[in-house]
Amino acid sequence: MEQSKNEKLFTKNFILTSLSTFTLFTSFYFLLITLPFYIQKLGGSESEIGYIIGVFTISAVFLRPFIGREVDKHGRKKLLVAGMVVFLISMMLYNYTTDVTSLLLLRILHGIGWGAATTAASTLIADIAPPARRGEAMGIFGMSSNVAMAIGPVLSMILLKEYDFPVLFSVCAAIALISLLLVLPISEKIVIRPKTPLFSKEALFPSVLMFTISLTYGSIVSFLPLFQEKQGVSNAGIFFSVFAITLILVRALAGKLSDIKGRKFVIVPGMIIISLGLFFVATASSLTTFLVAALLYGLGFGLFHPTLMALLVDRVSPQGRGAAMGTFTAAFDLGIGVGSIIMGIVLQFAGVVLKEKFGEFAGFSAIYILGGLIVLAAAVLFTLKYNENKRDA
Repeated sequence: MEQSKNEKLFTKNFILTSLSTFTLFTSFYFLLITLPFYIQKLGGSESEIGYIIGVFTISAVFLRPFIGREVDKHGRKKLLVAGMVVFLISMMLYNYTTDVTSLLLLRILHGIGWGAATTAASTLIADIAPPARRGEAMGIFGMSSNVAMAIGPVLSMILLKEYDFPVLFSVCAAIALISLLLVLPISEKIVIRPKTPLFSKEALFPSVLMFTISLTYGSIVSFLPLFQEKQGVSNAGIFFSVFAITLILVRALAGKLSDIKGRKFVIVPGMIIISLGLFFVATASSLTTFLVAALLYGLGFGLFHPTLMALLVDRVSPQGRGAAMGTFTAAFDLGIGVGSIIMGIVLQFAGVVLKEKFGEFAGFSAIYILGGLIVLAAAVLFTLKYNENKRDA
């Protein structure tokens, strides 16, 4: 055990995979926060914003289990490169969308590339991570996407105001190309593994938890920029920067703490803090309140996500990691997709029904209160069902 604790973490493959993931997520976040405004420009409604944001992740959901099995069968790098090529091509096509329908179809293709690339990358990292440093490795790897989240939204909003959408889409494509180039030098020893199932049974419980949290994230990325704009907050990207910076500061420490104290010790407080952050979002009316909400949401997510990933890897064998990561990341995407669509419908309905009694922002408050209650319910479920003795299996 002591030997594994001293095993090297920052190998060439670990560094290149993390850097590639950083650039991939940067391209993703450049587009994510600006896309609702582009949909409005094309004439889309609030519910159509939810559908277009959601279909991206739902297309990834349907692909991820198949990608997970192929990753186990054929190796991680091959699927990683293929996914990034599709992701890059998709980014290059955004300038050619002219209406909501063409954008919706492109989002399906884009989601396929995203699902393949991120499933393969997370499985590769799970292979690389020394078992005794698994929580720490997942925390550090997760920082690559968090740094992207910190800089992407703010820079994309600045770019959009200065140059409009054609330049924004071109920059997104250029960043995606860099991500692809970083993957190419990765070396991998192909291990022939037995055929694995599409879904991992061991991953189901962690995946259900991830789904509940990502439901709320779907409502954040889809509707928070519009909520803040209606409140007169000038740059919605600031929320995501505070959220991401908090994640960066917390993730590695959270993973390491869970290696020492156990996964439950970190996950339950994380979920409670996430729900508190959502309640702050629901009542926010100024930049200061939004930033407090971002801080809380980031703190909770930073505790929860890397620890839950470590718990997942604890419970699966190496030959089943691809299927497990496919199931887990599919749950993450499904939650964002379902959250975007369902919360969009709730927003539109609640906005009409509650507006007269509670004001014009009642619909937004309703979806974030609902999200906070869902997370609290999931925390209770985890507390009742999780058996700490099964960790590190």
